[in-house]
Amino acid sequence: MHFTGSAMKVKQDRFLISLLRLVRWPNLLIVALTQFMIFYVLIGSVYRRHDATAALEPFLFILLVFTTVLISAAGYVINDYFDVRTDRINKPEKLIIGKSIPRRNAIKLHFIINAIVIVSGFFLSWKVGSFRLGLLFPLGVITLWFYSERYKRKVLVGNLAVAVMSAMVVLVVWLFEFFALRLQPDKFMTVYTSIGLVSRMVLAYVGFAFLLTLVREIIKDVEDLEGDAATGCRTLPVVYGTGFARGISLALLVVTLLSVVFCSFWLYTHAMPVPSFYFGLFVCLPVLVNIYLVFKSTGTSDFHRISTLLKITMLAGILGLIPLAIFL
Repeated sequence: MHFTGSAMKVKQDRFLISLLRLVRWPNLLIVALTQFMIFYVLIGSVYRRHDATAALEPFLFILLVFTTVLISAAGYVINDYFDVRTDRINKPEKLIIGKSIPRRNAIKLHFIINAIVIVSGFFLSWKVGSFRLGLLFPLGVITLWFYSERYKRKVLVGNLAVAVMSAMVVLVVWLFEFFALRLQPDKFMTVYTSIGLVSRMVLAYVGFAFLLTLVREIIKDVEDLEGDAATGCRTLPVVYGTGFARGISLALLVVTLLSVVFCSFWLYTHAMPVPSFYFGLFVCLPVLVNIYLVFKSTGTSDFHRISTLLKITMLAGILGLIPLAIFL
């Protein structure tokens, strides 16, 4: 009996580890961190200037983060579900669905998570007085399904879908806070003069997330070129070649660099030299390094390195909210 119990525990541990790998738990932590930073560090610091607190109750905000993390996890599950053939070629050592977790269990898990997401999303939208906001969640579920099943096999369509979803991680926090704020007229009038500032900063982060995610998705397509071509995926590098995909990535990185430089200059001219210096050193410099690496890249290992550095650059941008909040 002891050996049977030990074997069962080992099996459960292996399943849990496989499940965590399947939902990309480090990426989910970054999603949660991003939303906490936007809500408590950016929005919270602006409100504190007016001796005000956020309109969205802590429980509702935690539920929003939980729901966003769940929809991201469901997206990873369904993506791997449809990618089994491609992953057998591109990364057989990382294959989970069909190996550690049966395909049937994976699709059941996907539907269960999405059911929770939709119920939770509409509950949140009801609490902030906007039924239309609740539609974002089934729309996100549908987008991620069609991305995995169809869009990612079309030139740029899948890349754009993922970039939009990444940007929504940032935007949805301010959307729910704004609608909650409208239900509290006194608090709305208290922070009214700063709403434009918060909106501009949130939109700057939305643009940053969109551009870097789009570049990273294109780079990942170059990295996965062999498997995508073998399974009929019409990604940018498959259809137009690696050189063209690198050129698009370089152009987007230059746009990102110029945007961050502009924001850093704006911060400096508005008496915020420390945040300006931070973004110049920890965001502009990595983007410059990425531009160099994309320009010099030749093999799969180069593109994997670029993809990793892009993720680090995103994280650095998120952490930039700390010095920004201090000097707001």
